[in-house]
Amino acid sequence: MDFQNSFDHFVFDLDGVIYSGETAIGNSPGVLEALRTNKKEIRFITNNPSRSPSDYAEKLRGLGIHSHASEFVTSPMATASLIEESLFSEKWKTVFIAGSNYLKNEVRKTGLVEVSGDDSLGADLVVIGSHPEFNLEEIKTASIAIGNGADFIGTNGDFFYPCEDGQAPATGALLASVEVASGKKAVTAGKPEKYMFDILEKSGVAPTKKTLLVGDSLRTDIVGGEKAGYSTALVMTGVAKKTDLEDNAVKPDFVLENISFLLKPL
Repeated sequence: MDFQNSFDHFVFDLDGVIYSGETAIGNSPGVLEALRTNKKEIRFITNNPSRSPSDYAEKLRGLGIHSHASEFVTSPMATASLIEESLFSEKWKTVFIAGSNYLKNEVRKTGLVEVSGDDSLGADLVVIGSHPEFNLEEIKTASIAIGNGADFIGTNGDFFYPCEDGQAPATGALLASVEVASGKKAVTAGKPEKYMFDILEKSGVAPTKKTLLVGDSLRTDIVGGEKAGYSTALVMTGVAKKTDLEDNAVKPDFVLENISFLLKPL
């Protein structure tokens, strides 16, 4: 397989594929530069809700990877799309948001009014996305508001993400605590749901087998790519382990040790 000449669009997850923490994985800068030199369209897609596209572009530039904000699709962008498309959107007026400033800005764009303090307990909607300052008070407020009748959206369902020291809890772990406390299941917007892939298609990424999604998670990246109609490649530098492939109904088209193998014929 000659990856460079077999696909027109390349869609990359970030954590566990392009980098781990603050370190580039493999020769990711060289791989992406080679694809750009070969006139390939590149996009980045991430469930991590804590950073904006401009923040991610700056981070990649710090790793020696040329990129610009318009190439990124994030779970907060998908969350805003879910809110706008929801059958319940007309009854939602107020929202309590436990998340980054970036997530709050994306949700506010939908026209919902963010509430805080005692007003949060009567919010129509609760939105949760992991961020560095997440605290027990946010879990408490979200649980009470949902118990009082608020609907419940999470940016994504990832339980953890890979970092330089191991695995760190992600939004899904926080959602689980609120789900247990409130008795209500969250609706999620990020991969593998359709919202991020709809945004990609609007940006010019074709939903065909000539588009290759490269990710490190069977549950989010590979399932999401399959649903979107893409070809999929699983790299073994993030959350997935080779044992996960055994007796698993989810089958990526390609399994690669790391992103550098995109430059090597199979």
